[in-house]
Amino acid sequence: MHKTKRPVIGLMTDMRELGSMPFQVVGDKYAQAVAAFADGVPLAILSSSTGNDIAGLIETFDGFMFTGSPSNLRPHLYGAAGEGVGPFDDARDALALPLIQAALAEQVPCLFICRGLQELNVARGGTLHIELPEADRHHSPEDVSYEERYAPLHDVVLREGSRMVEIFGEARFAVNSLHYQALDKIGEGLAVEGRAPDGVPEVVMVQDHPFAVGVQWHPEYRPDLHPANRALFHNFGLAARARRTSNI
Repeated sequence: MHKTKRPVIGLMTDMRELGSMPFQVVGDKYAQAVAAFADGVPLAILSSSTGNDIAGLIETFDGFMFTGSPSNLRPHLYGAAGEGVGPFDDARDALALPLIQAALAEQVPCLFICRGLQELNVARGGTLHIELPEADRHHSPEDVSYEERYAPLHDVVLREGSRMVEIFGEARFAVNSLHYQALDKIGEGLAVEGRAPDGVPEVVMVQDHPFAVGVQWHPEYRPDLHPANRALFHNFGLAARARRTSNI
């Protein structure tokens, strides 16, 4: 059977209730960005209440994208007290955290976006700010159009000398921002490579890994309008393609 040379990218889904029924969903913008800018084949990863086949997922996919989501991780997962701020997604937590550990151990290319970045940090023993004290700096207004919500809100500045400049193509660029939580204690083996002007971590890389990058904004929204986001997806696709080629 002929195998496509395009890398197959697994997209993390959310469990949501639609019409009083549980559905697993993923935003179309993630799939579109993978197909158009990473030159990959996007496929949804479905969590299972009967257990998740982590080893099978690692064998199947050439890369993983841990997507953004309206949901948050439960505080007890990173040792915090209290109920936290919902909504929550226990099914996603049960799959994402062990899958991240396995994907990193097997050197699978990964891109972590918004909630995905927070999952990465928690999976590596880090913690989160449950609610940023000045969240308006990092979350566009809710009562504006879709395009306005995803318009650039602040800059990201990469660390001087960071190799992430090769990934994004520039050291400072404007990004959108739609998050109320952020990284606090940084997890083991992670390096903060870029921050917002107020110091909030915005770009994280996994050390000693071919491509495992996390960002706090949403680069999947219209990468055609933003060279840094376009470059991020392009380089993610190259890393996933290299893994696929080595396994054919």
